[in-house]
Amino acid sequence: MARPHIEFIQTQNVDWRERSDGVLEKRLSHDPLSTDATLIVRLPPGFVPGPRTAGEPGFEYFVLDGAVTVDERPCARHAYGFIPQGSGLGAMSSGHGATLLVFRHALDDPNALAECAEAIAIDTARMPWDTSTYDPKLGHLRLARKVLRLGPNDSGRTFLLTGLPHGVPEESHLPTETHHHCEEAFMLQGEMWAPEGRMQQGAYFFRPPGIVHGPHVSETGFLQIMRSPGSNRVVNQWSDDLKPLPIGAAYAPVVPEGIPAEWLRPLDDAPVY
Repeated sequence: MARPHIEFIQTQNVDWRERSDGVLEKRLSHDPLSTDATLIVRLPPGFVPGPRTAGEPGFEYFVLDGAVTVDERPCARHAYGFIPQGSGLGAMSSGHGATLLVFRHALDDPNALAECAEAIAIDTARMPWDTSTYDPKLGHLRLARKVLRLGPNDSGRTFLLTGLPHGVPEESHLPTETHHHCEEAFMLQGEMWAPEGRMQQGAYFFRPPGIVHGPHVSETGFLQIMRSPGSNRVVNQWSDDLKPLPIGAAYAPVVPEGIPAEWLRPLDDAPVY
């Protein structure tokens, strides 16, 4: 069974759950038949890890705030890493506390095992932006990206994606798109309009293959971390069907049955000046 379609929730509405080691978690999306999941994890000040075992699944992490030490390597805000299963790596500690976005892979995923996948540790702030290879149908967003990881055997890409302010075209309608692979994103900064409403900081979606989505526009600009499980290259399949620009669309999330009602609250607008 695969992960269900979520489009989109504001993760500020998701409750924290405390683990036995004092760590807080928000589980945003998961495959009910495996360990494959996306979580926000908050390490308390003074957190010291217990021993990791070879049987724990591989995972990716991205530091949202605070600072964490991973295998004796200091990691500040927006640091990224991948820990393969069976590597013996991934011990985390935090002196003052930290909040991380965690992409946990399925247990025994062959593309996340140490014999196949290499460990990664990146200070993303020092990476250059790449503007060279974007689809012209997304030109109005003026996109740039930083590729953080390419999975072995075309198993998926993780990357940062940013768009400049005033990302609204002159046209009143744009095409929709689909992908043959999954697509997942977490909004780090800024805003983006979608037919389901306005994605603000903290917005999260998970799309299975073949989900029709868009168009998307951004008046303010944005910064996201994204994944494309199932492909190392995002392939856009465009429809001939044009849809109106979604500026002003009411919040209308697509979620699986059983999602708590409080997850579906729209965020209040921030005060203006």
